Amino acid sequence: MIMPGRGRALLLLTCLVVACKSPETAQRSPESGVSAVQFQDLVVPDGMRIQDANHESHSREEEGWRFGHFVYSGQPKVEDACAHLLLRMPQHQWRLVKDDQAATSRRLRFARGRYSVEYTLDRQDGVTQMTIDYRTEIEQK
Repeated sequence: MIMPGRGRALLLLTCLVVACKSPETAQRSPESGVSAVQFQDLVVPDGMRIQDANHESHSREEEGWRFGHFVYSGQPKVEDACAHLLLRMPQHQWRLVKDDQAATSRRLRFARGRYSVEYTLDRQDGVTQMTIDYRTEIEQK
């Protein structure tokens, strides 16, 4: 027989274990409303891997509205990754609206209808980090 004090502690511990979810499960949980699921119309260069173990990447989609913040890292050089984006994004009906270049980084902004997406690429210590910010533009009345 379990003693009352130990029984409460065991029950509390069991509830905590059951309530906890792994980061992978929590990121894709429909009840949370936020996930790290990438939208099908985004282009990601080969060799780039999504960073979502600590919720660096997240997205949400509802009828007619999308928001996403995705962080990737990988070995492709910034210029190679950008060349890939400039080639493939128009195939998904995205048009380039801005291209800012610096010594080790580049920012590309694309638009399609009410949606916009901005790719920011930066290379440090032999690794390229790419951040994608996807959003639905709100009409100003």
